[in-house]
Amino acid sequence: MAEHTEQELLSRLFMVRHGESTCNSVHRIAGQRDAPLTFLGRIQAEKVAKGHRGQHFDRVYVSPLTRAYETAETIFRLDAADADAPEVVVDERLMERDFGSYTLESKSVLQRRHGIAEYERAMNADSPTMHGGETFQQFKDRVHAFYEEELLPALRRGEVVCVVSHKYVVELICRFILARPADESYDLRLPNSQMLQGDRIHSYVKNENETMNMVYDWIVVNHPVVFCAGLAAGLLANLAGLRLSASPYVLLMLLVLASVITMCRIELENARTFVTDRGTLRSVALRYLALPIAFAAVVRWSDAGSTSTAAIAAVFLATPSSVVAMTVSRCLGGMIMPTFAQVLLSSLAATVSFSTVLALTLHEDVAPAIAISAATSTGVVTAVYLLVKRLRERSPIRTAKYGERNGYVAVLLLTAFIVLVCLKLDLDGFTTYAPTAIGIAIGIAVGLRLVAALLKRRRHVQTLDDYTAMTYPNVFVVVIIAALTGNQPLEQVAIWTLLPMFVLSFFDSFYARHLVVAPDDARWPTVLGLKDRPAAEQHAAAPVRVLDDPDAQLSARS
Repeated sequence: MAEHTEQELLSRLFMVRHGESTCNSVHRIAGQRDAPLTFLGRIQAEKVAKGHRGQHFDRVYVSPLTRAYETAETIFRLDAADADAPEVVVDERLMERDFGSYTLESKSVLQRRHGIAEYERAMNADSPTMHGGETFQQFKDRVHAFYEEELLPALRRGEVVCVVSHKYVVELICRFILARPADESYDLRLPNSQMLQGDRIHSYVKNENETMNMVYDWIVVNHPVVFCAGLAAGLLANLAGLRLSASPYVLLMLLVLASVITMCRIELENARTFVTDRGTLRSVALRYLALPIAFAAVVRWSDAGSTSTAAIAAVFLATPSSVVAMTVSRCLGGMIMPTFAQVLLSSLAATVSFSTVLALTLHEDVAPAIAISAATSTGVVTAVYLLVKRLRERSPIRTAKYGERNGYVAVLLLTAFIVLVCLKLDLDGFTTYAPTAIGIAIGIAVGLRLVAALLKRRRHVQTLDDYTAMTYPNVFVVVIIAALTGNQPLEQVAIWTLLPMFVLSFFDSFYARHLVVAPDDARWPTVLGLKDRPAAEQHAAAPVRVLDDPDAQLSARS
């Protein structure tokens, strides 16, 4: 086929990966399980519809799975009586690959268990780590049959065609178009609901780099290693004589940017469900209100000084949960949103608990400390939540894409924070601050893990999130508060505390194996809203043609 003819043919091809599904929102592999769209997924589909309003389509090929069919239904208004509406063909060959034992597994858990490279191999080819399901050849054959028997003939007839399907199906069609050999396949990072035009595939692929994509994933999955490396680098640079007193406002900006990126990929639209959950509210009340206030009252009653170990420990105990906890939840196989709910609720609780603890433990500059704590903990988390929620409403595809692609940037920003504060350390004061910091870190970190183990809800899908949220206090905020109030002892102790806190995160990676919900757990269908019948089968009145299998004849539905 001549180059200009091929370009003209491909200009009439459009492909869409379905909107965000419930499995996408918890970072689990749906495969052929019938997961519906989330609220954001429907907004994403509506955004595509607005962006291509007026664009004529002759034919739409769609997977029968609910998340794809609902996306097509929203974009093309399949339920509307429109004489200019495209013919809709539901083709089972466009279903996502059956990933066998990988189905409903956490992507991050699989990446940690088998390594990034082996995970990518399993998803894009064959791997001994995946059992059951379809072989890659079986998957490739059925999609290639659709490509040769349906898609190309339609394009050659001059039709404008849209394919609404799934990530790996669309990527496979791209590989057919690009004539890529099987061993060159890799993740194209197709965002949910973005409409990809056929003649732009070459330029889209040029922006992807297989090696760098795997490096980015490695940074996110192995964030404890990256954080500890940042600590080591900062301490070594400090020891070598490189001292830098970074502005607390610069540190605060790093924290805000990392929070924005982290929240971009979280299903904030469903926050109310988790924020109003009675179990979560009970845990937050005990962990972030009752416990720290009671401990601070004891410290005040004992008349301990504001720089005493007990007083500083009380401050750390009252510290709200860190945004880092959401990244940890994702990497350990949690549901992420319950962790976000605790981050948000604990930051709101901090207006009472953190302020009370500071008032009871500090003997001077109490008012500035309370004001700064409210701004840097409650204020930052709430402002970032409202900002990102607005961004997801106004630009749902781009915002989710940004969060998914730049998770590693959030980790690197927090690592930069760690390096900068390490350069502020007074190494000459090691004997003064380090023993206290290590004692507090170990005592608080171990104590919080025991408290979290007691408060977590056993036999609940949120167990891992409960544990994660309660074991990662926002030490970053303590550093900023101490710097802004000029409380050098608290600042130095907080910085020294980072090291043992992150070292203990390796224990969490081990312990999480006992808390993560297995993919075959009977609760997942209810939690994720998995359907027994694909959406295409439920719309008998829709003007669609259904291709049951590669050899089946077209059966009309009216």
